Amino acid sequence: MSFDHKLISRRNALHGSVALTFAQILAACGSDEGSSGTGGTAGSGGGSGGDGSYGKLVSLDGVISLPEGFRYVAFAAAGTVMSDGRTMPAAHDGMACFAGKGSQVVLLRNHELSSSDEASDESELYDALGAGGVTATIFDTASGKEVKSYAALLGTIENCNGGLSASGAWLTCEETTEGEGAGFSKPHGYVFEVPSSVTGLITAPEPLRAMGRFEHEAARQDEMTGVVYMTEDNGDPADGFYRFVPTDKLDLAKGGTLQMLAVKGQPQLVTYTGQTVGVEYQTEWVDIAEPDPANAEEDPGAVFKQGLELGGAQFMGLEGLALQEGVAYFVASEAGDAEKGQVWSFTPDAGGDSGRLKLLYESTDGALLDQPDNITISPKGAILMCEDGDGEDIDGGDNWLRVLSPQGKLFDFAQNLTPIDLHEIDDEDFPDAGVAFGASEFSGVCFSPDGKWLFLNVQYPGLTLAITGPWERGSI
Repeated sequence: MSFDHKLISRRNALHGSVALTFAQILAACGSDEGSSGTGGTAGSGGGSGGDGSYGKLVSLDGVISLPEGFRYVAFAAAGTVMSDGRTMPAAHDGMACFAGKGSQVVLLRNHELSSSDEASDESELYDALGAGGVTATIFDTASGKEVKSYAALLGTIENCNGGLSASGAWLTCEETTEGEGAGFSKPHGYVFEVPSSVTGLITAPEPLRAMGRFEHEAARQDEMTGVVYMTEDNGDPADGFYRFVPTDKLDLAKGGTLQMLAVKGQPQLVTYTGQTVGVEYQTEWVDIAEPDPANAEEDPGAVFKQGLELGGAQFMGLEGLALQEGVAYFVASEAGDAEKGQVWSFTPDAGGDSGRLKLLYESTDGALLDQPDNITISPKGAILMCEDGDGEDIDGGDNWLRVLSPQGKLFDFAQNLTPIDLHEIDDEDFPDAGVAFGASEFSGVCFSPDGKWLFLNVQYPGLTLAITGPWERGSI
């Protein structure tokens, strides 16, 4: 997330028209209509727009707007008591969905929180002072109901985005390099692995240090090659696009090599301004000698600067990441001449030591796309993007779930109607502290394995939605 945490006090921080070729790149498959849930329902009937959309959006209970005929179930609200007796944390963020028993699915969910008010005495925590982590929810797609929820990983901080591993686990990423200097008992800025089979709190979790200590956003492993692609959201001075080549693709803890993307013949290329949609670059990878640098806390860009010195490409605000058929799709939230976001693809060449970087889309107007964040690819090959735009502006704003269809058309699928109330703004530019403003952002977008349910988080204060409906009417 690119949410500006400096605007909130430490206590509350706890918490266009572009021709694309997705149809040629992404594999398309059908999706049947999902079964009914018990939440809000957006009317009935309606039809697809000529752009592959699902037609007019209808407000549901002041939480979300969806196309007619779609419905949702809300669960896992922040502050509710989970099955293990713990309280569901706030700040729901990145999330993944795994197949469970029968009609059940397993949702592993990040919580982008920082420090606790006091240290925990639980030995299972990575850091007794860390308030972030991962929770699990079992959801039954047949009944449309939550079965149970419980903590899976605790004691980490700023768990923002993540991704799937080849072993069927959730790679949860810390978007900070704070540590002992900031009052924590352990260093942070790592990737942790949470198996989808987890049934309770992981004992003595250890970070995957070889995958780097930097302000991680997303991580996603290619099941065929074992390569883990990763994004970074630091922006000082810029961000890198990384890959981790593991020694054993089914056991990331055994280590491997961390590398950063570079453009051949154009060292230190700035990708976030002056680009033309459709441009392609031939790339290579440069090795990061010290993936876990000693000065990472004082200099969150320490890993990036190693790659930059070797000619690494410069991105801005790298966020969501998705893979399909070996192609990595990722967004640069604050990039582009209008600073409203870019969508890139990386296609590895045979052998994997090089590849092609292509700019698929660049937003020129926030009304169309405003700083994309979490993303996923639908069963039919559309890219769904959670906005992290103007929703948190002091004068109010909104955030949407936007869709880039396989035909290159951009449309809206959902609008977040949940008001956001951020108190005690710690900034002289905002003297009117304590007022509610704007709307929360969406996060954690992902599909059930059968493509019939779409899961989505409302980040603040924290809520998960399960959405289903007549998917066959449009391009999702």
